[in-house]
Amino acid sequence: MFFAVDERIRRQAKSPHELAMINLIVFNLLIAGALLAGSMAQPDSLIARFKWAAVGVPLLVSLLIIGMTWLRSRRGGEALHWFARAHWRLAEGRYRLLLIGYLVSAVLLSIGLLGKPDESHLDDQISRLPPAMQEMERRKLESQDMGGAVWARIGVLPLLLAVMVTIMLESGALYQAGRGELPDKLVEAFPPPQGLQGSPTEPPVSG
Repeated sequence: MFFAVDERIRRQAKSPHELAMINLIVFNLLIAGALLAGSMAQPDSLIARFKWAAVGVPLLVSLLIIGMTWLRSRRGGEALHWFARAHWRLAEGRYRLLLIGYLVSAVLLSIGLLGKPDESHLDDQISRLPPAMQEMERRKLESQDMGGAVWARIGVLPLLLAVMVTIMLESGALYQAGRGELPDKLVEAFPPPQGLQGSPTEPPVSG
């Protein structure tokens, strides 16, 4: 549905989607890249040592942006036009897909972490075994560690899929905001104030 809103309000309505695109392309792709790099890094490398920090920092920034978007969509105040606030709500709703991607990826990563062997007392335990058994135990542990790396790579896939789908949705929403358009379902759930009527066709730009 289209609304006759001026260019200033349309620019306001683009803001949440532009912010979402930055979040998705910069911070979420950093998360995916850090997870992949960490799964392929040697255990004693610098990447492996700081991989969770490389994941956690952009994840925290992304969650802060999502939280800010939610607050802005619910508490925009009188200064924010209804049309712009509706687009903040649209962006907030699209983030639900990304949050589902976080949850699924976290579950898959947890499977890999739970299956990782505890190496804190490995040398002491293996030293008591015969040489042939020591080699067998080391190969067994290496195989289990490789299984954790495989789960880590699988765990990136739901996140990447959620990011790519959300990017496409936000690109469409950004285009809609520039045309003064909102999805009909959102208009039904968040109706416009009196005096602002929607139209099935694009009206001329006012102001």
